[in-house]
Amino acid sequence: MRRLIIILLSLAFIFVINLTIMPSLSRRHRDLKKEYITLFLSPSLEKWSAFEWRIMKGFLYTVNLRVYLGKLREETPVLPPEAETVIVKTTEVVSCINPHYYDIYYLANGFLTWDFGNVEMANKFLFKAIKYRPRDWFLYFLLGFNYFYFIGDYKKGGFYIKRAAEIRKSPFLASLAARLMYASGRTEIAIQILRSMIRNAKEEGWRKILIKRLKALEGVLIIEKAVERYRLKFHKDPSTIDELIDKGLLKEIPEDPYGGIFYLDENGMVKSTSNFTERSQRTP
Repeated sequence: MRRLIIILLSLAFIFVINLTIMPSLSRRHRDLKKEYITLFLSPSLEKWSAFEWRIMKGFLYTVNLRVYLGKLREETPVLPPEAETVIVKTTEVVSCINPHYYDIYYLANGFLTWDFGNVEMANKFLFKAIKYRPRDWFLYFLLGFNYFYFIGDYKKGGFYIKRAAEIRKSPFLASLAARLMYASGRTEIAIQILRSMIRNAKEEGWRKILIKRLKALEGVLIIEKAVERYRLKFHKDPSTIDELIDKGLLKEIPEDPYGGIFYLDENGMVKSTSNFTERSQRTP
């Protein structure tokens, strides 16, 4: 009964906020330039002082941050450095008050990565979010994207997107994870991911897409194994795939199911002229 009363009071509180406090808060921020009106105690004291209203307190702090950032964005496309401090401080406090609250993590990640390039701090908050929301696939996806796009770590990017695919049961994410694993030089793991997802794929269209990607990576792996044998035997990298055939280390060049031709790039990595995409998706 006590919990039901708290829930009803919370809903009533949100209703009152939307009718009264929010319009007032928005008008107040229209008169501000770059100031941020919220003064915080330490995160632990904020959590202690919130009592049963910690959900509402975290919600209000997040709304305040959204309004503040929205006002700044209206004024200038480039946010000032002090905005980064505000984002970090607010996220620390809100994630301490209510560590399960998704919105603050999403908001912080978006601004810290794209506007300030502070991927390390963004990932720190995402790791905290995952600790409290371990079944939220999108958090793993954001983490994987950060590693792939901003840091250039394909291995970790593939790992976290693979986890997102497992939770979401998404063949698309599994295919993306396999592609990142391949790009990081972990073709065998990429193949294992695809085989696992093919076994669990229920939609026939996605299953065919995964099988095609699997065949392509199996061809890559055959060539990679031949390259490894070449290195062990001659203590150098082969210059072309044809050289592997000439030395008897490869019987024939595997067929790329996407219609491309396999080759070795300047770093000795096996690639294809198709880039493992359908013809309709390739750049002319």
